[in-house]
Order: sequence, then structure tokens, then C-alpha cells
Amino acid sequence: MTKKRKNKKGASLLLTMLIMSAILAIAMGISKLSLGEIKISRELPQSFVAYYAAEAGIEQGLYADLVIAIPQGTASDFSEYLSEGVTYEVTFSGVSPSRVISSKGIYKTNVSRAVELTY
Repeated sequence: MTKKRKNKKGASLLLTMLIMSAILAIAMGISKLSLGEIKISRELPQSFVAYYAAEAGIEQGLYADLVIAIPQGTASDFSEYLSEGVTYEVTFSGVSPSRVISSKGIYKTNVSRAVELTY
């Protein structure tokens, strides 16, 4: 009779270990997701700076294309340094009516956002 009781104790220990392992795996997965979200939320202000730099590049590119009248089909890409660690790069492609201006805003070399305009 005691032999059967020992087997039951071993089975309950094994079941407890499996349940604890499952709970630990779920907790580790949730913490990994949470840390990723924290990283994204920390970079959000830098992302805004990069996005607005890209928007400034689009505006400058549109001005250059419409007012200065860059000849279509020519390589006239440019970039500009705005302030401390903020730049944008503008590229032109296509011809009317499918002219495309692409701008990439860069903040401190690690955050970049891009905007594209077709007209």
C-alpha cells in the first residue's frame, strides 16, 4: 500500500512542476511584450521629431519642384540639416501626372520616418 502512495506523491510533484512551468512561460511572454511596448513608448517623442523633419522635407521638395521648377527626369535629390541631430533627405521620381516626392526624416541616426507625396 505504501508503494502506491509514493507514486501518487511523485505524480503530484510532477503535475505541480508542469503547472509552475506553464505559469512561468506565460509570465515571461507577457514581460517580453511589456518591455517591447515600453521601448516603443520611450522612442515616441524622437519618432515625432523624425516625422516632422520628413514633413519639412516634403514641403521643401514641393516648393523646389513647383516654384523653382526642377526639370522632371533629372537627378535633383537633396538633403538638409535642420538642427541638432535632425536632417531630412528628399528624392524625386516620375513625371507628371505621377510625380513622386519622397522624404526621410532622421533624428540622431537611430530614428527615421518617411513620407511620400504623389501629385
